[in-house]
Amino acid sequence: MKIAIRTESKGKKGHPRTKRVQTVLAIEQYELLLQAAKQAGETVSALVRKAIETGPLAQELQRKRERAFEELLSLDAPVSDWEQMEKEIAEGAGRE
Repeated sequence: MKIAIRTESKGKKGHPRTKRVQTVLAIEQYELLLQAAKQAGETVSALVRKAIETGPLAQELQRKRERAFEELLSLDAPVSDWEQMEKEIAEGAGRE
């Protein structure tokens, strides 16, 4: 299996936090993947993303999210009830 990561998007604007991955599969692999996607009612791309999220990278992705969460908590940012925070956000944006 070959995997290539493109960092350019041929004139199309992609989401700034995503990368396109292209892979070469054996015909049998692709047919099985296509069949599994159809049975799940999903696209091949969605099925591949889900496999990445739940497969070998799942633990590393979870650790990364936990570190990011811990960093957010360590900011010790002021927090209030939602109504008060929403009011402050609207005031800050000039939309009272």
